[in-house]
Amino acid sequence: MFSKKRHIRIDDEEWVEDDEEAQVSVVVTFPDSSQWLANVYTLKCIQSIREDDLRRGKGAFMWSAQPLIIVDKISRQHIEEMIDKSIADSSFEYFFEYFGAVEPRRIKQFPEGFFEKDSTIDEELIIRQASTLLQMLGHSSDEFKEKVKEYLFGERVEGIGHLKLLPILEAKNIRAEKADFDGQDIKRRWEQAFAEGIDAVEKETIYMDQFLWHVFSYKRKPCLSGEAAADAFLAVQKQECYVFYQHYNFVLYIENAADLTSADLEGESDIYIVDQSFTWTYVQTHESQCGPYFRSMAPI
Repeated sequence: MFSKKRHIRIDDEEWVEDDEEAQVSVVVTFPDSSQWLANVYTLKCIQSIREDDLRRGKGAFMWSAQPLIIVDKISRQHIEEMIDKSIADSSFEYFFEYFGAVEPRRIKQFPEGFFEKDSTIDEELIIRQASTLLQMLGHSSDEFKEKVKEYLFGERVEGIGHLKLLPILEAKNIRAEKADFDGQDIKRRWEQAFAEGIDAVEKETIYMDQFLWHVFSYKRKPCLSGEAAADAFLAVQKQECYVFYQHYNFVLYIENAADLTSADLEGESDIYIVDQSFTWTYVQTHESQCGPYFRSMAPI
């Protein structure tokens, strides 16, 4: 099903100091250009996170937006052996999650001849994923089924009606509507404001095309993180703001946002809040140990 020919990227590999207490994100790419992602934690790292959460009064659980693999230590050899074994015994798809194809401009970063022109994702894998979707649709309304059909096979127009954030904003009398420009425009403006001075090569090195907030997690720009970031977000003056997501192409414009807090964003992944003048931004990531981040153009 999965090719034995693979390319493995381990994010933050160079930052690992103690291989028995570490965490990394692993991306596996195959000759069909499909990319698969998982978070890898050591058992000792999870225990440390658990103890830290208890000290801070957080809930008695932790979560990961992507599949989470637990290992005894973080090393390239160890991870490669684990991946190759999962490919050999057909368990890879249960360890890793598909998250898209390699963008054409990134192909040059792979060994020459790695990608195979006629290689495609295994059809049995697609059928299994479609079967799961079909079962879920069995619990949905006919109206929603039509929306999914239009999304898959019609002319796709992204809407905002599915957002969990909207009823939260409405309950706090915060007005929200779809902005009249798209996500690509605001992402470019965000980069210009908060990643100024970083050239294209450096952006590729830290994979900013995948997550803009890598400019903070890779420590390329100063920012506040964790509780300090949440406190700064609460304190900053915010009336009219934009909200956008890493993986959606729409932008929300919100008014009267003074009462918006980090607690309102719980459960959101890779969401960005920025004021109209792009003088500050708040980011909540999909990683429990990355962020949230707050950066202001005023000195921190």
